[in-house]
Amino acid sequence: MDILELRKQNPWWENLTRIEEDPKIRDYENAFVKWTPRLKKYLFLDKNVVYSIRGPRQVGKTTLLKIMIRELLQKSPAINILYFACDLLKDNFALRDLLDTYLSWVRSQNQDRIYIFLDEISSVKDWQKAIKQFVDLHGNKNVTIILTGSHTLDIKNSTERLPGRVGEKEHVPTHKILLPMKFAEYVQMRNPELYKQVQEFKLDLAEERTKQFFDLINGVIPKSANNLIRLVPELDHLLDEYLLTGGIMIAVNEYVKNKRISSQIYDLYIRQIMGDMSRINREEKTAKRILASILKRIGSAYSWNSIRKEADIPTQPTVDQYTGILHNMFVLNIVYKMELDGTIKQASDKKVYILNPFIFHALNSWLLNPAKDPFECSKEYLLSPEEKSKLIEAVVGDHLNRAAHNFRPSDNFDPSDFVFYSKTNKGYEVDFVFKTDEKFVGIEVKYQNSISSDDFRGLIKVGKGCMVSKKEFNQKNKIAVIPVSLFLLYI
Repeated sequence: MDILELRKQNPWWENLTRIEEDPKIRDYENAFVKWTPRLKKYLFLDKNVVYSIRGPRQVGKTTLLKIMIRELLQKSPAINILYFACDLLKDNFALRDLLDTYLSWVRSQNQDRIYIFLDEISSVKDWQKAIKQFVDLHGNKNVTIILTGSHTLDIKNSTERLPGRVGEKEHVPTHKILLPMKFAEYVQMRNPELYKQVQEFKLDLAEERTKQFFDLINGVIPKSANNLIRLVPELDHLLDEYLLTGGIMIAVNEYVKNKRISSQIYDLYIRQIMGDMSRINREEKTAKRILASILKRIGSAYSWNSIRKEADIPTQPTVDQYTGILHNMFVLNIVYKMELDGTIKQASDKKVYILNPFIFHALNSWLLNPAKDPFECSKEYLLSPEEKSKLIEAVVGDHLNRAAHNFRPSDNFDPSDFVFYSKTNKGYEVDFVFKTDEKFVGIEVKYQNSISSDDFRGLIKVGKGCMVSKKEFNQKNKIAVIPVSLFLLYI
């Protein structure tokens, strides 16, 4: 590959100010609201590593890369920063040629650290062969590589084939996941002044936030909550927004600007989900039938066989396969059953949630309400207390998965090793069971106007835990009761 071809995607090599003309930077600067993912803090660019960032489309991976490049340009020679959109490459041989061309050119001028950003790497078949050869031949001293991919299965499986090359010697987790923002990030972005009051209690610091979160799920209300409870009315308003936008920036900006979200944005996500299914040779009609059946059962426990029957799927393994793929694409959150003695029952009935509220609304309107405007359908759904409580439960489940990752970040992290549901012998269900080491605690979601003594039976059987409520806030023996909009700030 000619170095002139690389210059086209790296205009800052000629003039540093050209980064400001980049479409992603312009969109970021012109946006009504801006978000820089917290993930950025955990990408250590002084390490000799190969980072991979996977996550849903349109979540901001390319924008994150361009923001990082703009910051690097303030302290590093421009030629030491390479960006390339890999969907323009023919195959892994072209990728290999690109890397060799760049390395020869830049090393003829200096031996400083270089930063290689390869965007949408999963567009290149067998891309990991080129990365492997590059590191094997040249080493990765003074080289930081960041790969992104929206085809999450491809980048997940392919990076697992790079053991010993991605940065184990640097002792940092290198397989990163970029998801839509958490509720706490949404609060910080939408109301910075309000969030300053949260920061007074150090909840913006991961270590302190994790400590107070564990106090909470172990049944002890943190001192900070007694002060922050006064913010619940404002937090509830922001939570209602979050339940519409899911913290997905393209949806957030349109909602903030127009107080509605266009049908084209919902359609965009549907096309991308189905496009990724097609890319791995899975049938759209089968995925549609399975998803439609799941949407009708949000918050309930059921077997894959019941989905098979309702969706008219030939075999149960087909359901298992499709749901597993959708889980790895960050569409579904699958929660397995744990007995109260700690035994995991993966073959038992599961609880399945759509991971993100906006994606839930996109799927719900497409599959169950195709004649309605998706945004109006979303608002109508949230007007039903029963339906809204299901979506709240899904959001809590998603945030518990993130809390589990914060507790034990690793390249092999799987939320299904930490977050479960349970049911007592008398049939009282515990929505979520959070496992740490050999201990576990219960988290029950009761988004309703009043909570009765019966609602505590499952948690009492577990022994301690947290009741996530709509409004109630109190300490009940070994159970903390806290409004959901406040609870989510601790994750």
